[in-house]
Amino acid sequence: MEHKINSSKNRAKPPENRKVTPSPTRRRRQNRRAKKLQESQLPIPGSPTPARYPWKRLVANLTALSVLCGCAALMGGGAWLSYQLIVDPNGNRLISQFVPGWSRLPTGSRDTIQTLDQIKASIRKLGFITGEPLPLPVEKSADNSISDLLLPVMVERTVNASTVCKNPCRQIVELRVYKRVQLPDRDSDTVQYFQLASSVNIEGPAESFVIASLDDSGSNNQASNQSLPLTELRRFDGKPPELGIWFNVSGKLVRGDKKIPYGQVVRYNPSQNHLISLLDWASAAGQAPNWQQIVKGQNPQLAIDQTIGLEPQFTIYQIGSRKFIPNPVQLTAISLEEFAFNDQTYKNGLRLAKSGLWSPGLNVMRSAKAKAGQNWPAVAQAQLETIEFHAKITRAQAIASWASPSQQVLAELIDGRWSQALQVFEADPSNTHEIATTLKNEGGRIMNRVDAALRVNAADADVKAWGTLIVASQDGTREAMNWLDQQPDTDSETRTRIRNLVNKLEEAISVAESLEYHKSQIMGSATLISSINPAEWLEPEAKNELKLTGEQVWYQVQVASFYDGTRWVNPPFADVEVRSFPATQIKWLWGRLGLQADPKIKIEVAMANGQQRVAVGTVKAVQIQDGNLRLLAAVDKRS
Repeated sequence: MEHKINSSKNRAKPPENRKVTPSPTRRRRQNRRAKKLQESQLPIPGSPTPARYPWKRLVANLTALSVLCGCAALMGGGAWLSYQLIVDPNGNRLISQFVPGWSRLPTGSRDTIQTLDQIKASIRKLGFITGEPLPLPVEKSADNSISDLLLPVMVERTVNASTVCKNPCRQIVELRVYKRVQLPDRDSDTVQYFQLASSVNIEGPAESFVIASLDDSGSNNQASNQSLPLTELRRFDGKPPELGIWFNVSGKLVRGDKKIPYGQVVRYNPSQNHLISLLDWASAAGQAPNWQQIVKGQNPQLAIDQTIGLEPQFTIYQIGSRKFIPNPVQLTAISLEEFAFNDQTYKNGLRLAKSGLWSPGLNVMRSAKAKAGQNWPAVAQAQLETIEFHAKITRAQAIASWASPSQQVLAELIDGRWSQALQVFEADPSNTHEIATTLKNEGGRIMNRVDAALRVNAADADVKAWGTLIVASQDGTREAMNWLDQQPDTDSETRTRIRNLVNKLEEAISVAESLEYHKSQIMGSATLISSINPAEWLEPEAKNELKLTGEQVWYQVQVASFYDGTRWVNPPFADVEVRSFPATQIKWLWGRLGLQADPKIKIEVAMANGQQRVAVGTVKAVQIQDGNLRLLAAVDKRS
């Protein structure tokens, strides 16, 4: 059968995806590669092939030998160095070149390791004086009971400021820590040797810094910027933080009849052998700083008392950290000036506290904390506990028993007890007059509280009443009512009530002024008595003067009536009964009786012949019982 071959024109086309046939040259290259691969799979002949890089094994062997020799040399050098440091602890110059400067122990000759007597002698050669060394705590792991020492270095200088240190004043200018050293070649059991480990130069705070802690109302609070002497070194009382060892270097400035303590807080870090001064302080209250657990946490806080009178004011310092390896701590004051977060209730609490209204501020802060919940910041919590610390003091003062209404009212106003203070003000005319005097002298500090309270609650009528009374006592009734008219949310009933309080204040002041010149007009009967019980009588002032001279006798006068400058007062004398404040009320009664202007009184005395004569006596005390009023007079026998 014969096959037909199609011509090129009729030949079928290959499919589009058909692979392109490689060229003959390319096929030959592929064949050679396949042949080489087959040859490489043939068995290797038994004869060994020589190593291509014989020097690598030699390098590895030498490297291992070098490492072994280096380790041996390092161990031997370490052993030698340890022995040298044991024999001579001062032989560390070479090591000191490779460590930070703050961690180096002082270097020098072996003679710098000295006994305490030798150290004192060397300091004296430099023209300084050594104070009493202060032993440092002994580490529990130590095998001896000899502690390291903190040694004050002192100098005598003349001080221009008035301090308790008499010129020339011996003051501390440097603190040094000496560590105990044990020397194998010396008898360290009977003689203790020490080496200087750390030192710090110290300088007292400026006089102006100390004076600034006093009340701003003082007129003579001018001071220079000269440094005050530091004269005393001691560890802190109480329970200071366990982080390091804390010292107080202090002195006292004399200002009038006050002695104002001041000083520096110094910390020693035993792990780094480093001394540092962290804080200058001064206390207007006359108290040294002390560590207290005011804010809950691991470390206590340093409290510096700046209290003046009934105004509690403490600066509270917390321990914070800083990037300084020798002494990585700092003291940071808890501030009420900075807002920890944006909340109006929280801000109102801080405003009240900053004005001195600690108890109201605490209540508002607690409300803010309850509202914030888990979002309450740690800074705000520290502020809250600082406010609570002050509020405890003001609350205790407010509920205490006071000898005068002015002190009682002042304590209650400081604590923000506006309503209770008004009750004392209205209780008795003698209270009103004395309180008016206090408002005139102390009204500025209370007015700051009034302004802060009205910013938080502008409708508080009791706060407005006290603001008006303060202005009235200082600037008069017209200015007081003008101030009240400027206050928002004041209705007519509140205005009338406050106007009556101002009238009561005016009347009490007017009566008190008239009593200064009112002379006595007293009617009654006098009886000679042989002895008295001083406890049964009330003096206008507690002078304990119920004693007679050799030529005097006691007369008791039963008062039947007296003129108080306005009207005649007859028994029973109910309006002279002693209530809460006997001293104040007796002084007020003394004026109503006319004895404030002139305590003399005329008494008719029976003579031996039956006739009467007039003797002049001096009224010393009064007695009020069951509506009866009696006077105690000392009469000269010869009068």
